Amino acid sequence: MENPEVTIIVPMWNERDHARDCVQSLLDQDYEAVREILVVDGGSLDGTRDIIESFGGKVRLLDNPRRITAAAMNVGIQECSTDLFVRVDAHSTYARNYVSQSVNTMLKTGASVVGGPMRPVGTTPFGRAVAAVTTSVFGVGPGKFHFGARMEEVDTVYLGTFHRDEVIALGGYDEENFRRAGEDHELNFRITKAGGRIILDPDIHSTYTPRSNPRSLARQYFNYGLCKVITLRKHRALPSWRPLAPAGMVLTMVVWTTVFLVVGWWPKAVVLPTAYAVVVAALGLLFQRRVHVTWFDVARALAICHWAYGLGFWRGIAGLMTQRPSRFVSGS
Repeated sequence: MENPEVTIIVPMWNERDHARDCVQSLLDQDYEAVREILVVDGGSLDGTRDIIESFGGKVRLLDNPRRITAAAMNVGIQECSTDLFVRVDAHSTYARNYVSQSVNTMLKTGASVVGGPMRPVGTTPFGRAVAAVTTSVFGVGPGKFHFGARMEEVDTVYLGTFHRDEVIALGGYDEENFRRAGEDHELNFRITKAGGRIILDPDIHSTYTPRSNPRSLARQYFNYGLCKVITLRKHRALPSWRPLAPAGMVLTMVVWTTVFLVVGWWPKAVVLPTAYAVVVAALGLLFQRRVHVTWFDVARALAICHWAYGLGFWRGIAGLMTQRPSRFVSGS
C-alpha cells in the first residue's frame, strides 16, 4: 500500500520549552498522509497545554492521568485509527522527511519497527558534553541506535514507527513496570521475541535535546539501569549484554576498594579509582579537542552515565533478590 495514513503520538508533560518546536516540526512534514498528531498530556501546569491547543487542525490534545510515557502511548494507540503510528518525543525535533522516510523504509523492508539513531544536540555547556558522551562507545557502549551509520537490523531504535495492531496484540506498552524509563526497549524486545524485525535507518533524522545538568542526567541513567533488571525479571533475559558493562565496572570498583580498605592496604585501595579517574579525564581532554566542550564537563558526564547506570542496575538486583518492588527515581 503506497502512502498509508499514519498517526503521530507525542507523550508530553510540562514541556513548555520544547512543545512548540516539536509540534511545528511535525506539522512541517512532507508526508501528506499524516491523519493527525495526538499530543497525550499528563496534566501540564506550565503552559504546555495552551501551546498545544493553539495549533488546532491536525493537532489534538488528549489527557494522560497517569502521566507516565508508557501510559501516554497506550492512550494514543487506543485513539489511533490508522494502521501505522509514529512514536515521537517532545524533547526532539524532526526533519521534514522524518515520517516519509520512516514509512518508505517500513514498506521496503517489511519490518515491524523502523527508526533512526538518537542524535543529541546540547543547548547548554553540560548538555553539549552529554551529547558528545552519548554518541561515543566510551559513554554508552556499542548500542547502534546511538550512532548507527548504515541500514541494518538491530535490537532497538530511537522512538520508531510501528504497526498498531501488532503492538496491541503484544499488550501495548508496559505501563505497570516501566514507569519512568525503558518502555521503548522493552516493547521492542517483545516484538523481536515474537519474530518481528527492527530496522535502523540512518536516513531517518531527528535531533534530541539531552539532559542539561548533572542531577537530571544521573536520574535518567539510574532509571535506565534499573529498568534493565525489570526487563530481566519479566522476561528472564536481558535485551543485550550492554548493561553488564557499567554494572561490572561498579561492582569491581566497589569490591576492590572495600576489600583493600578492610585489610588496611590503603595504596592498593585507590589504584582502581585513580586509574578510572585518569582514563575519564583523558577522554575529557580528547573530546575537548573535537567539540566545543570542557574536559571537566565531559568527565562528569562520562562518570555519571557509568556510575548512575551501574548503581541503578544493582539497585534493581537488590530489589529482585529481596522481592521488593523497584522504585524509579522521580524528576525530569
